[in-house]
Amino acid sequence: MKKLVLFILLTACTNWIVTAQEFKIQVSVSAAQIQGSDKEIYNTIQNTLNGFVNDRQWTNYHYEDIEKIEGSISINVKERPTQEDFKGEIYIQLRRPVYGSTYTTTMLNTQEKDFQFKFIEGQNIEFDENNYTSNLLSTIAFYLNYFLALDGDSFAMNGGDKYFQICQNIVTAAQRSPNEGWKRAEKNINKYWMIENYTNTTYSAMHDVWYKYHRLGLDMLSSENQTEARNSIYLALKDLKEVNDERSGLICVTQFIEAKADEIVNIFKTAPANEQNDVITIMKQINPAQANKYEQISQTAAR
Repeated sequence: MKKLVLFILLTACTNWIVTAQEFKIQVSVSAAQIQGSDKEIYNTIQNTLNGFVNDRQWTNYHYEDIEKIEGSISINVKERPTQEDFKGEIYIQLRRPVYGSTYTTTMLNTQEKDFQFKFIEGQNIEFDENNYTSNLLSTIAFYLNYFLALDGDSFAMNGGDKYFQICQNIVTAAQRSPNEGWKRAEKNINKYWMIENYTNTTYSAMHDVWYKYHRLGLDMLSSENQTEARNSIYLALKDLKEVNDERSGLICVTQFIEAKADEIVNIFKTAPANEQNDVITIMKQINPAQANKYEQISQTAAR
């Protein structure tokens, strides 16, 4: 709708630069497990990151207040080995409004359980996607561009390509990082594999999933064409299965399921029986560990 029109217009006018912030992200830093009196440092980190995230211009596009991308970034510090070193967990969530409704859909809900960073009060927080200087800033910048990429894909076909490329640049620059989370040889749920899944043409149907599910599906559910909108979501799930069939256990599929499983169940509870059965079969194949959850789809008679 308005955001889609804006996106298309601005894509066609790439030289138009407008100063505007894109995010309304809640940033929090907690350290309940840390002993000692120097607690103000965590407020300083939180305030610094809030400015980095919400006051910086991340794109050349103008976002109205109601169009700004919402989510949260929460860091829970569990250890402080030195005055400058911090260890803990980081939790990331992205949300998107569904047009024509008051409903907000979760796009991403993930975490890193072994998150380590350095922070020096008063340090330079300038960021360059091609130059790794800080695990803290590179990680935050990676997720913000990942937010932009997923959001872009949900509004236009391949609308997030530019931001997936920026994520790739951040990952490439971070290959010299001593911290985990950036390299191919590590576990396959890190930032390297997150961006690999979206830039690997073998899994290109994943971009279709985001567009069909959100722009052609959720955004249209409140219209008169609810059957067509639900069918678009069904086609998105078929595309998701196609990606999963290429290789099971992909992080792009896992993250989508973690964000959408309950929502999918609720959407198809009102679908015709044959459509319910198809969706149950698809979701069980993609996500067998939660087979019982998808059985709930058929436990409510279609209206």
